[in-house]
Amino acid sequence: MWENSSSDAFSAVRNDSLAEQIHGQLSRMILSGGFAPDDRINLRQLARDFEVSVTPVREAVLRLASNGILQTTDRNAIIIPSRQEGEIREIFQIRRTLEGELAEGAATILTPEDIDALRGMQADFIVALSEKDYREALRLNANLHFRIYAAAKMPIRLQIGESLWLRIGPPLRNMYPILTQHRADSSPHDQILTCASTGDPSGLRAAIIADLKRSEEALLEYLRRAQEAQILVTGSKGGKRGRAFRLARISMISTPLYWAAASSDFSLRCNWRGPDKALRFWIRAISGPRHRRSMPAR
Repeated sequence: MWENSSSDAFSAVRNDSLAEQIHGQLSRMILSGGFAPDDRINLRQLARDFEVSVTPVREAVLRLASNGILQTTDRNAIIIPSRQEGEIREIFQIRRTLEGELAEGAATILTPEDIDALRGMQADFIVALSEKDYREALRLNANLHFRIYAAAKMPIRLQIGESLWLRIGPPLRNMYPILTQHRADSSPHDQILTCASTGDPSGLRAAIIADLKRSEEALLEYLRRAQEAQILVTGSKGGKRGRAFRLARISMISTPLYWAAASSDFSLRCNWRGPDKALRFWIRAISGPRHRRSMPAR
């Protein structure tokens, strides 16, 4: 599923079926944040993108849905499911145990080639974060982790780990603005590379667990901010003046409101998305009609 892996579903050596190849490509798209939570999967559009018929795409999508990666709605639409706090905590709890074991098993098996590859991924990861290319950062982060896990030669654990990453993949890119905001001089990735280079099993396990814990906290912080913003906006009823009054009262926390609305995936279910529309909404509510003509429609 990840790049440079013997289990890559798009490998010509394995001569996989077309549906299997599409499954691999979709998995990588999900893992790297190619879809946002609540996005609808358009089979025909995917078929056009992959330049194939709808049949193998449907087969791959239904397989992902049967494994809980995708979700079927009451109207038979297939969407990227949103993950609530309880699910996120459970997934990360399992991941810490599972991936800690994989890292510990891989520590003494990693080759100099593996270490060089990990260092290159980390260097590219830092560049992606600095450029706020969070999809690329997510892809590189997954490649770094699975480069380590694949060395452990534990295929069953590895397969379970892939499934958990796919379940949590779509919302993961939302954590990066928070991680970069609170970035320390030394990140868990630095400790991961140090322990991998020295072949320290217990140290590598601890570093992986610390990295996952940090990611969980950032993702839950994003979820808290998003929920806070949704409550503020959906509770702003009673006309323009009532909305302006309520938003003025919470002006002290307008930064979390704007951050959540401006996030790459966040939508407050108000038929708008993205930072520009969120900011225009906030300004209009606070300032009244005099700003409407000066704010061009997007």
